Amino acid sequence: MDEKRRTLLKTMGGTTALGALAGCISTDGGDNGGDGSEGDGSGDDGSGSDDGSSGVDNPGTATLWTDLADAEDEAMSSYVDDFESETGHTINKEEPGGELDQQLDTAIPSGEGPDSWIWAHDWVGRFAVREEPPFLYDASDDVDTSLDSYTETAQQAVQFDGELHGLPFASETVALFYNEDMVDEPPETLDEMVSIMDEHHDPENGEYGLSYPVTDPYFVSGFIQAYGGDIFDEANLEVTLDSDECKQGLSALETLFEYVPADPGYESQIVAFADGAAPFAINGPWEIGNLQNEIDNLGVTTLPTVDGNNPRSYSGIQTFYFSSMLADADQSTVDAVTGLAEWYTTNEDVILNNAEEQGYIPVLSSVVDDSDLSSDVQAFAQQVDHGVPIPSHPDMDSVWDPLTNALTNVFNGDEEGDAALDAAAETIRENL
Repeated sequence: MDEKRRTLLKTMGGTTALGALAGCISTDGGDNGGDGSEGDGSGDDGSGSDDGSSGVDNPGTATLWTDLADAEDEAMSSYVDDFESETGHTINKEEPGGELDQQLDTAIPSGEGPDSWIWAHDWVGRFAVREEPPFLYDASDDVDTSLDSYTETAQQAVQFDGELHGLPFASETVALFYNEDMVDEPPETLDEMVSIMDEHHDPENGEYGLSYPVTDPYFVSGFIQAYGGDIFDEANLEVTLDSDECKQGLSALETLFEYVPADPGYESQIVAFADGAAPFAINGPWEIGNLQNEIDNLGVTTLPTVDGNNPRSYSGIQTFYFSSMLADADQSTVDAVTGLAEWYTTNEDVILNNAEEQGYIPVLSSVVDDSDLSSDVQAFAQQVDHGVPIPSHPDMDSVWDPLTNALTNVFNGDEEGDAALDAAAETIRENL
């Protein structure tokens, strides 16, 4: 995923969806058997430790790198404290600063990298293919939690070539926000949305039909892929951005270009909606909290259909990564890292709380199937179902910049849509 995009979103309101908790997961690497209730043979009073806690026999120390928004960071710190109290493990949560992937590029080769970090799944393939030095650790033999606990999409996101490089805890994609004071009924189709935008679009007076960062590939992926085309065909490792289907999708997207503020940048776009100067915004769940503070009656729904097709937006799966630092670490450190990931990603109560408070989209199957999720979260979850995960293959790194340039040229009127996608696809193929 575009690192600049994610950095900006964290500054604006956070991108990382968090999930947590435990009780049912062994965090001792399985040494004490299934229930751990009498592993010390202490007798019927259950006082297995001096303080009555249920900590592990051999607690470890591990380092976790994060790059979270303030509210997310506060929640994560609280959950880490709970994990430490329950298990006896020590998690040193640190913020390295700067671009996280650049910090990892420097720290891991020097042996100073973290034991785990948090980011979306799209780095899995990129890091998994690195061999000198390796960047990821295969924890297939260390994790006790069944991957069936998570949605199928989330399961696939954290694996590469049969190896398990992390555990998933939430997903993210974009959906349609609307101001209920300006929109009576949310549009189900693009045509209906255009009709409503026409009623409000008056740029000379600072009013617009839509707030949408239309030159960002992540944000517009749904429309480009609405007709069944793939920006990048991960299954066959082919660049298919210049397919007829993607060109149809871009043509539909160009309809929306006419209704956004002149500056397509993220901040300029979101401010228009937050200030009540547009009836619609297309954005992610990380903005729910911010927008609820600005819009009295905020609604969220799935992206409108295009000629009967649901836009296939890219989704990111937030992940606890397992770093290659674990390969040479003590077993207690491996247990601390995998234990935290299992504990954090399988707690229904905390995941539900975070979904309600932050709009995070759960990937824990038992919660996804829960009808108690808020309507906002359900809307994003439905859009995730319509969409596709961001390809995690390393070749995807070559896609972002050429596609961004193509979108920018089309938006500015410097290039026709079909020609722009043809040129972008050619550039991507040359760079692979």
